[in-house]
Amino acid sequence: IAGVHADHSFTFRNNCGSNIRPIIANVNCGYSPRCDTPGSGGVPNPAISYTGPQPQVLGPGASQTLTINRQWNGRIFAQNGACGPKGESCTLTEFNLDTGNQFTAQAYDISNIQGFTQSIAIAVNGCDTVTCTNVNCGCTQAYPPGDLSGCGGDFPVRGCSAGDHGWAVTFCP
Repeated sequence: IAGVHADHSFTFRNNCGSNIRPIIANVNCGYSPRCDTPGSGGVPNPAISYTGPQPQVLGPGASQTLTINRQWNGRIFAQNGACGPKGESCTLTEFNLDTGNQFTAQAYDISNIQGFTQSIAIAVNGCDTVTCTNVNCGCTQAYPPGDLSGCGGDFPVRGCSAGDHGWAVTFCP
């Protein structure tokens, strides 16, 4: 397809004992410093919203892979009926994939700031895996509930090199 750049492959895995409904939420301007305008947030290109299909409901042991565009900023979480449209009140994963260049890594983390609702892990080829399996998983793995300080230095945030990666978000790792 003309004009389409390579993108990131995201695999969603359900290791839980019941169905889950993964959600891909855009947060370009709501929770990220980068908006939809060139030059915003100190980057030459704006974050680009994901407009593809949402993941299907995954039964226990099921997985699905989708492609998410470059320069995406957003969250992935399992909608449990209590989560807001951007994952508010739930455990979520956060991604700033518009930053990947030779100077600034693509950033990702797990956040329980607004509440812990389930265990989750992020794995990416060639970079650190982060896993949080309980509410007290520690600042090296996730932001704890209610902690807006970033654990005193954004310790849960990981960086991954520029380029297209294969990501895996595992629910109930």
